[in-house]
Amino acid sequence: MKRLNWISGAQPRIMLVAAIFSLAIGCQGPSAYTKPITKFRDSSAVVIESTKTYLSALNKTERDHYIYGQASGVKQIQLIQIDEVQVFSPDAIGARLRALDQLADYTDLLYQLATSNAPETAKARADDLGKALVSVSDEVRNLSGADNSGFKLAVEKSFPIIGTVLQAIVSKRIEEALKDAVVAGDEPVNKLIQAIKVDAEVGYQRKRQALSKRRADVVTEYNREFEKGPQADLGKLKAYEDDVSATEDRWEAFQIARPVEGLTAMQKANTAMVAFAKTPKPAISDFETFVDAMETFAATAKRVGEAVAQLNLD
Repeated sequence: MKRLNWISGAQPRIMLVAAIFSLAIGCQGPSAYTKPITKFRDSSAVVIESTKTYLSALNKTERDHYIYGQASGVKQIQLIQIDEVQVFSPDAIGARLRALDQLADYTDLLYQLATSNAPETAKARADDLGKALVSVSDEVRNLSGADNSGFKLAVEKSFPIIGTVLQAIVSKRIEEALKDAVVAGDEPVNKLIQAIKVDAEVGYQRKRQALSKRRADVVTEYNREFEKGPQADLGKLKAYEDDVSATEDRWEAFQIARPVEGLTAMQKANTAMVAFAKTPKPAISDFETFVDAMETFAATAKRVGEAVAQLNLD
């Protein structure tokens, strides 16, 4: 019975690998990439949106930390100090969000190349993305400050290479364009992801500090009321109890909501896709490695995405 269950559980994956393998051997075209790249595109979308959530909430975390700190210390709140505690300017945050949007569009372009039977559709998509990259590059170039240096360097090195690949797509057959886009996108895409990882980790650590303080504060509030003994307000105790429980739930979810994990998994999946594209005559073991990498990425993206959603960082 156990053996039959194992066979039943493994059968979908074996069938998937076999199907991709037979397609690739038969045509060596985009169909070999269809299911893995679909999973790569969908998982990338989850990771990118989770990262955008962290980056969007980063300045709010800093603002709230300052405001609540001033209030608890019975000190004045000053707008100039609110501006000073924020990690990035609104323009810098916006530029990062738009860069992530272009990264999402790039993964969607790979999907279009792997699934579209209309070359003109994919070529038009590549042309639109190329124009968008130029616009974001100009925006990033105008950012100032040491906090933006790493991000600016990654964009300056990555976007021109991706743009060159996109121009090649417009003039090539879809079959050639897909493999070229995957291979040429290896280093620039991973470098861009690496730069975003640095900023996302800042967001994670700032949020971790704020949530850690919140855990201590809600417990203090409960204990302060509890210590009143018979004069304690039961309604307040119940409210504080619920607050402690909700905060602990968020803290638990937070431990697996680290955006860097999703971005790292995306880098690994991108590298695996490149390795497959560079293999001239793939064996079934190459397909298994390719498919496994996409499955691993999908599992990580799902876990991080669900945890970030549970945190409700907005």
